Amino acid sequence: MENRKVLVVGCGSIGLRHLKNLKLNSALDIAALDVSAAAADEVRKIDGRICFFNDFHAAAAWKPDMAVVATPNQLHLKNCLWAFEAGAHVLCEKPLAVSVEEGRAIVAAAKKAGKIFGVGFTERFRVAVAHIIEEALSGRMGKLIGGRAMVGTYNTLLCAKDPRHRLEAFGSIVLDYTHELDILSAIFGDVKRLECYCNSLADKELKANPSLAAALVQYEKGEIVTVHFDYVQHPQRRNFEVYGSRKTLVYDWGADTLEIHDCARPGFEVRRFNNVRDEQFVREHEDMFRAIREGGAPRVSGEDGLKSLEVSEKMLERLKAG
Repeated sequence: MENRKVLVVGCGSIGLRHLKNLKLNSALDIAALDVSAAAADEVRKIDGRICFFNDFHAAAAWKPDMAVVATPNQLHLKNCLWAFEAGAHVLCEKPLAVSVEEGRAIVAAAKKAGKIFGVGFTERFRVAVAHIIEEALSGRMGKLIGGRAMVGTYNTLLCAKDPRHRLEAFGSIVLDYTHELDILSAIFGDVKRLECYCNSLADKELKANPSLAAALVQYEKGEIVTVHFDYVQHPQRRNFEVYGSRKTLVYDWGADTLEIHDCARPGFEVRRFNNVRDEQFVREHEDMFRAIREGGAPRVSGEDGLKSLEVSEKMLERLKAG
């Protein structure tokens, strides 16, 4: 990656956050692509010198070294294939695609083009989450037994520019909270079996279809994990737990604190983190640059993105089945 020309495709809230943090690296030449004329004004607010394209042909002629695809999920396949054809390595925002079939097509296209492909699970670059994954895989927790992932937040609907799609599109709750599924896949691997249930019982002004989804997941090695996602709880709650035969980790996302329970000692240790979200994006970008420079895999590869997408698809299949 000699010229380090980076193109952000899609200038919604996440695309703009990518632009803002890419601009911190003075060695990069940054450009943005969006078919919306209003997006140009948002890009100028970040930096009026950023080159803006509203045409895919003109953007391809710019010859980007890397593209960050931050368009709506249903456009990921089309936009990633375009970026590979334009000669760019690609970092695609999560989820990888709207189906496993489309996700596999993107991964196959990356391999055919000989390009580095990463999936934008930015929470993997949160210091606490990276520590949890490393600790779980180190063997220091003993034999892994299972875990729990819980997200409850009405704020997701309150903060959305257009929350209606979560009512109109079935199962958006699963894709909104797919970060948890990615972290679980990084720790426990492939899913052996899964059962999932849902409801929309809450009497709320803003609604989703469904508003609550819960799953019981067994992984290949036998670990059992419970998953709970809802758009009902307000204020926001988000917790993640991993159980081992020697240690248990309990992470509170809001407080950014990790409880470490050691079976050999009474009580528990509390480790506090001071996470800055923008720094996660910077670390994610640097990881992609490293992978491109060294010809290796990024922290979250296309294959990793497929694993969480497979779990999402299984959850949605169970929910649709009733």
